[in-house]
Amino acid sequence: MYHVTHKEICFTGVPDSMQVGDTLTTTQNSVSSPIHTPPLAPPTLSCLFGANNGPLVGQEGTIVTSSKIRERLIAETDNNVTLTVTNCESDSEKTVVFGRGELQLGILIEQMRREGYEFCVSPPVIVTKTCPTTKKTLEPFEEVIVDVDAEYSGVVIDSLTGARKGCLVEMKDESAGKVRLVFEVPSRGLLGFGSDIASATRGTAVVHHIYLEDREWVGAMELSSDKGRLVCNEMGKATLYALSSIADRGVLFIEPGEVVYPGMVVGENNKSGDLEVNAVRAKQLTNIRTVSKDEKMYLSPPKRLTVEELIGYMCEDEIIEVTPKSIRLRKAELDSGARERAARAKKKRLEATSKTTATSRR
Repeated sequence: MYHVTHKEICFTGVPDSMQVGDTLTTTQNSVSSPIHTPPLAPPTLSCLFGANNGPLVGQEGTIVTSSKIRERLIAETDNNVTLTVTNCESDSEKTVVFGRGELQLGILIEQMRREGYEFCVSPPVIVTKTCPTTKKTLEPFEEVIVDVDAEYSGVVIDSLTGARKGCLVEMKDESAGKVRLVFEVPSRGLLGFGSDIASATRGTAVVHHIYLEDREWVGAMELSSDKGRLVCNEMGKATLYALSSIADRGVLFIEPGEVVYPGMVVGENNKSGDLEVNAVRAKQLTNIRTVSKDEKMYLSPPKRLTVEELIGYMCEDEIIEVTPKSIRLRKAELDSGARERAARAKKKRLEATSKTTATSRR
């Protein structure tokens, strides 16, 4: 009878062709076939990483070039085998990073900003495939397990089976008033789900999700995260006087004294559509002293979003500006006129597509 002990060993001089999961053996007592390794789950979404091109570039970060950012991302794949890094075909200055979800990419972004990197991150794109047989588009589905208090089970079910196009597979009661819910949800439907359900359940929900398989595309999703934005139209430091008047129109993301610039998102609009605001407007100084003019101004604390929350929150025309000191949400196109022209062109394309679809159905 043999007693086998497990020990950790370290190899030096390992060639680049060797990957995680490969079998190493001796020439004397070699094995006939490699040891089976469970396959890694494929990436479900991708983001573009590129150099910061905003007005505040280089003021807070020490590593700002696209080449250094790409080298850092490639080096990350040596330690994290679940990440895939490739060059962007449409823009040679940007790098595509494929990951398993918002949390994994959020951790990578936080690590890089703490190392002194300054860069921009585009909105996440779900990794799709084309079925070789039917030629239809396939998207990744994930199994989502939610442990939550029984009183919030309805909120979780409505959230995942509504606009997020999920399907409830199993529901069973656990001890101490807990309920376990099992769903099958498209990966697109999980974008922004973590922060939304944390607020809806008061932080009592525990969510776990894992890749399931690729299935046929389930159609467009109308998520509540696509809300209007409060977009700054002036450069300078935000003032209490300006923000107090803007606060009535939505939820603020900044506080007085922060540097803002045209195209930067400073809050969420209460209504649909973007609204341009002046966050640097100062109070006019006069020699008139009245009760109405000298009244005190109060401002609620701003809503601070983490990198992970911003990845699922931002729209298609927005990007995240990441620096060692700040995390800003801004429009990809800073010029307001160019944004309006792009919005009109997009509206015309959608109208033409809808007309074509209606004609084909007839």
